[in-house]
Formats: sequence, structure tokens, C-alpha cells
Amino acid sequence: MEGYIREVFTSIQGEGIYCGKRMTFVRFLGCNLSCNYCDTPETQVMEGVFVNNGKIMQNPTNIDTVVVHVDAGIVALTGGEPLLQMEFVQYLCERLKTLGKTVYLDTNGTLPDALHAIIDCVDIVSLDFKVPTATGRPPFWKEHRACLELSSSKDVFVKMVINGDLLPRELETACSIIEQVDRSIPLVIQPVFGNDTVDLLNIQKQALAYIDDVRIIPQVHKYLHVQ
Repeated sequence: MEGYIREVFTSIQGEGIYCGKRMTFVRFLGCNLSCNYCDTPETQVMEGVFVNNGKIMQNPTNIDTVVVHVDAGIVALTGGEPLLQMEFVQYLCERLKTLGKTVYLDTNGTLPDALHAIIDCVDIVSLDFKVPTATGRPPFWKEHRACLELSSSKDVFVKMVINGDLLPRELETACSIIEQVDRSIPLVIQPVFGNDTVDLLNIQKQALAYIDDVRIIPQVHKYLHVQ
């Protein structure tokens, strides 16, 4: 079983409720979106080399080559969008579980069918809600709801990247979806890095009218200058 991987590295988680946790990151190539704020544009297409500790290898690569570089207890599958390579992800997750690893899936929440196929192999789900005013893309509320429902039995949180253009109806829609699935699911509001035009405290207050746990967490790894 082979897949297209950009890199494998160990660092701290810089986003969401697991911020600061040490993880091994497996970054997949290929994405079905192209968000305005994307900070890994090199992963948007499913082509390119696999870079690990300065060593360049060719894609596709096999699971053994990926797993040998895993040295943390939590393994974060990120991208790009890992679910575009659903079969490879499934085999990789199964191998990681035999090694006693915790599997953390970072997904854009737009591929519920693929998520359904691998959800039993995942422990933690970081589920993006893509806000059109931030992404520059159409809304995916139906897909986000389906993905959240699939993930609700897991350790899941919603991450929503916003900028100063956030519309009240976007916040209301996102919060309503979470409330209807399970209002105890945490919502992490993440301002676009470097954006200082967002009234974060007021947005948090509005969101707390719908759900119980709303956190403002920026991309901490960028402030610490780590990968």
C-alpha cells in the first residue's frame, strides 16, 4: 500500500485543544480545497517529493517508510487533506494502532464518505469548519454537519479559522450545527495568523450562547517559530 506524503516530523501541536502536545506529524499531499489562508500550498496537489530530515525520497511511498519515522505517542495525520487517500490512511491507522499509537486526524470536514470509512481507526478528530469569508470558497455546511455527526463518538473538536470579514450568519450557522449535534463539543476559534482586526471576545461571547466550550487559540507554533 502506497501513498503520497510530503513530510514526517516530530514537533508540538500548534493548533486546537491539544496545543503544546508532542506529536509526530504525517503531512499528506493533495487537497480538494484551496483556502485563501493556506500555509502549506505545496500540499495542494498530489505530487512532489517526500522530504524527511533533509533527505529527499520519491512518491508514492509505503507505510513502512512512514512508520519508521514515528517516535511520538500521538500521530497527527494532516495535509493537505488526508482523507483524499482514504485507503492508505486506513492501512496506516491500523499499523499505528498495532504500535500502540494514538491517531489524531486533522481534516477539512468536507469528505464524510471517506471519514465514515476510517473513523473507527481514529482516536482524535480536529474537524475544520470552513468559513467562506476566510477561505474564499463556497460553504460546506452540509458536509461539516455529516462529518461532525460521524465524529461525535470520538474525542472531537471543531476548529474555525476566521478573519475580520466574518459574517454573523456564518458564526450562527457553525454554532447551530455544533449545538444540534452535541453542544459540549469544543469550538476553537482561530484567527488568521497576523490578523488583528477580529473582535475575538465578542465573537466568543456570541458563540457561548449556543455551545458550552469556546476557546480562542491562535497558531502557537508560529509564535514559537517551530515547525
